[in-house]
Amino acid sequence: MSTISFWSPFAGTGSTSSVLIAAYAMALHYRTRVLLVNTGPVGSSTEAALPLHETGVTGSDFTFEEGGWDAIERLHISGSLNKHNLRDYTKPLLKDRLDLLTGRINRMERSPQEHVETLKRLLDVANEYYDLVLLDADRAGASAQMLLDQADYVVVNLNQNMRDLERFFEEIRPESMSDQNMHVVLNKYDPHSRASITNIRRRFRYKGSISVLPYTTGFLDAFNRRDAAAYLQLEGLSDHKDIRKGSFAASMAELARFIMDGAGLRTVLKRLERGA
Repeated sequence: MSTISFWSPFAGTGSTSSVLIAAYAMALHYRTRVLLVNTGPVGSSTEAALPLHETGVTGSDFTFEEGGWDAIERLHISGSLNKHNLRDYTKPLLKDRLDLLTGRINRMERSPQEHVETLKRLLDVANEYYDLVLLDADRAGASAQMLLDQADYVVVNLNQNMRDLERFFEEIRPESMSDQNMHVVLNKYDPHSRASITNIRRRFRYKGSISVLPYTTGFLDAFNRRDAAAYLQLEGLSDHKDIRKGSFAASMAELARFIMDGAGLRTVLKRLERGA
């Protein structure tokens, strides 16, 4: 139904972390089907935070050779890619809620136009089955622009570096990104910094949606030991009555809500009730 690209014009601002956090948050908080896509090499992007080998929900080991981008490309070339077989080549992360399309192994060069055609076909098919398709856009090159061009909504990842904020809002921000079709997330947020949400809004006259992901040692450690999935499930399933404002769990829920609203899906897809 909607394609969301996570992007930043700057290095180290957490696009990969936020797309993984958002994927789990939306899958855990809403009755939604989410596909997380790695358009880069296998093992890169969000895959770097997940186990190298994992047993899927069917009890059988998922192997990269059986699925991923290479399989999708073969199906597209043969004309057999459709909404009925796409999920067979993805890796289940949360049963019936969140799947991952892993990156490519095959290093065979394909032209940019062929890559665009494959991506467009993938997104067409994926949006027939999934409610949300999430892309981690590269920082530079044709691939980043391609992923942005295909997006219905863009999540822009920034931090509290005022020079970077000035460059983005005053120089870099594309004209196509309006306050209505983008969301700004500030990663590794320090609530004591003078570069607060309120001050950023005032300084750059930004009226669109904005949220934060606080610096969280637990998540960083989980990412590094390839255990981010378990960490995000634990945080995402926290009882909303006990969530402290400004905490990682509260920020997960808020990011999911903003993206669902931006994609126009929160009124369509019901929020999960605990125990339902």
